Amino acid sequence: MTKKSKYHTLLSTNCSLLCTSKAFTLIEIMVVITIIGIVMVIAIPNFAAMQQRARVRAGAQEVAQDFRYLRERALSGIGNFQVTLPDNRHYQVTHPNGNVSTYQLGQTTGGSLRFGTTGAIAVTPPEASGPIPGNGFDFGGGTLSFQSRGSATKGVAYITNNKENFAIGVNPLGKIRVYIHTSGVWQGL
Repeated sequence: MTKKSKYHTLLSTNCSLLCTSKAFTLIEIMVVITIIGIVMVIAIPNFAAMQQRARVRAGAQEVAQDFRYLRERALSGIGNFQVTLPDNRHYQVTHPNGNVSTYQLGQTTGGSLRFGTTGAIAVTPPEASGPIPGNGFDFGGGTLSFQSRGSATKGVAYITNNKENFAIGVNPLGKIRVYIHTSGVWQGL
């Protein structure tokens, strides 16, 4: 035997080992595709539900942040601000100079949000003035006011996406707190 034939024999042996494992079989590919399909069937509905929960939570946090901003503006000495509801998907802010700004619930967060709650909820957050009203805006006279000395109208704004309920509570000192209704109680976030 020559060197050439030994090399040729060695090369053909290694090649036969390598050449047999270059591709996947059809059954292997089908098993992987089936596993991916099962994972997607489980994950996609959970992801969609998670997005809906995040949107309503973000919408409640957004309204609370708007209320905090109005309180800070009132404290800066500009004057009193009033918040009212023209309908269950918008709120209006009347500025000290008389200008009115209208904001839509979920304008930046998306989602189908409205003022109110889903179903009959017996308990209320500590800032509530009474039972939950139909329009979801529990402030005396239907108006939330922030005065220049920092005080505010006590009450709660309730927000829902028809599945989850959130509340933005405002106490007489102007402190603003966000709650979620779970297991029959309002829990602070």
